[in-house]
Amino acid sequence: MLKEKKLYTLKELIGKKNLIITAGIGDALSARIANDVKGIDALLSSGFAISAQLLGLPDIEMYTRTENVETVRRMTYVSNKPLIADVDTGYGNAINVIKTVHEFEQAGAEAMIFEDQISPKRCPICVDETNNILPVEEAAGKIRAAAENKLNPDTLIIARTDATNLDESIRRAKIYREAGADLVQPISKAFRNKEEVKQFVDAVDCDVSLVIVGWLEELSMEEIQWIGPKIAHFALVSVTASHKAVEDAFHEIGSKGTTKEMKTPRTPHGKLVKKLGMERVNTLEDKYLPNEEVLIK
Repeated sequence: MLKEKKLYTLKELIGKKNLIITAGIGDALSARIANDVKGIDALLSSGFAISAQLLGLPDIEMYTRTENVETVRRMTYVSNKPLIADVDTGYGNAINVIKTVHEFEQAGAEAMIFEDQISPKRCPICVDETNNILPVEEAAGKIRAAAENKLNPDTLIIARTDATNLDESIRRAKIYREAGADLVQPISKAFRNKEEVKQFVDAVDCDVSLVIVGWLEELSMEEIQWIGPKIAHFALVSVTASHKAVEDAFHEIGSKGTTKEMKTPRTPHGKLVKKLGMERVNTLEDKYLPNEEVLIK
């Protein structure tokens, strides 16, 4: 394997850090970049980013479970930081959820986020109005199925509610916690201000996973710490930043027909090759491959 031994597990992080910072990623290159950045504690396989970078489509559950699992497998292969997988609605009912948990565990995910939308889901930040959500009893059954059928006892189950009413989001979060969720996660549309987000965090009596999107991106680190989530996910930065950079670079090529004096910042080729792990490949070649000069003789 070209990857290196894990630095720590997500469960260890939960036990020793007040706030865990994750970077949302949609491909293995983004996973490598996040893996090398100090201050990024863990990775989030963002459904929005996967849909954009894998398919070039909005996050409306157009990719399959198999495509999602394989993407996560590629991410975990090039990173030694814990990965939290966005598994959408779990790809079916409570029985399908069990298979989903097992496949993502085998792909290297240490936690999974299940949402209570109907399937196919629509990402709340892609639409003006969110989808209908499941009856709470059915959604809780899916969380219970995930929690009770893990292959690894350290795998964490994160229950997301897409309820847009604050009181309903708190009610559902508590029910999902009772069903076995390790953490609960609201959506930004449930809140009008940071005080309401804190109200949610204080009310659910459980570790909270919070995605920093929409108006939440205007929060400072001090404000996020004041709100009090256990995990803060910066889910969209990789895809929005890369889209802008690639778009700018392609516009320069399109208008000039050359890369000479390109203004869009780019990583030098040699540095990129190094970042992709070529030095480790060379080390492994020296260790395991026979000397070519000996073979020729």
